[in-house]
Amino acid sequence: MNILNLVDYVVPVYYMPFPKFFLLFIIFSFVGWCCEVTYVGLFFEHKFINRGFLNGPLCPIYGCGGAVLLFLPQILYKTWIPLFFASMILCSAVEYFSSWVLEKMFHTLWWDYSHYKVNLNGRICLLNSVLFGVMGVVGIHFAIPLVLMFLNWLGDTVVQISSILIAVLLSVDLIITIRRLVDFNASMEKLKAFGESLKDHYGHEEWFRKETLLDMINSVRQHALTDKSKINSNIIERIEKIRGRNRNVERFMKRFPTLKSKHYRDEIDLYARHLKERLEKMNKN
Repeated sequence: MNILNLVDYVVPVYYMPFPKFFLLFIIFSFVGWCCEVTYVGLFFEHKFINRGFLNGPLCPIYGCGGAVLLFLPQILYKTWIPLFFASMILCSAVEYFSSWVLEKMFHTLWWDYSHYKVNLNGRICLLNSVLFGVMGVVGIHFAIPLVLMFLNWLGDTVVQISSILIAVLLSVDLIITIRRLVDFNASMEKLKAFGESLKDHYGHEEWFRKETLLDMINSVRQHALTDKSKINSNIIERIEKIRGRNRNVERFMKRFPTLKSKHYRDEIDLYARHLKERLEKMNKN
């Protein structure tokens, strides 16, 4: 086998049986998950963090990036520079669109590249786009052909059964993840509504600080220490509950440390502060 001719094994998506295409998506999702976990674990958190939305070891956006390469015109497969730029543009479009859809659905920007010099609305950045171009060339010329050869070696029966079993597991994981995302959004909405209720109750008081949600909560807690009679007991209970753990919110904030939201800015800042304090306390102990 001549490694220079590996690209001959690559066929466009319309020539590929769906089970193979689906397993190709799964394999690239798994490889992407491994890269995310390794990169974040080694250089930032120094510990294992399950990256991505799903509970299983998959980052579907990488799977989409790998699979979408098969939608490129076949004439590009044996090129290098044109393939690089085509992959760069197409995969960047996938990342931008994914970010936009998730923000529209949950009012949250799950990853943010605003700190990079060259970025587009914080959704994509030049560095990642260049990496997408490199991965596209490596994927078409080496990775995808090897994966397809492996799937051919497994045989159609094994591929079909495996794709069905994995699809079932992925569907269950997606249902659980969507439920948790909905709960995350509901938690943010409830907290936002609570901040508005604090303004309604105490906005006219001189001691009440309403610059941020954290200021509002802290001012109510401090005033309760000196004059508890003027603070509704239900509000105090609600504040203490907010200061407690919300494992679902914490799960997403750990996985997406650059998470931002125009709609829930104060609410996310509040949970980020509580999470930071909790982690610092755990490290001291």
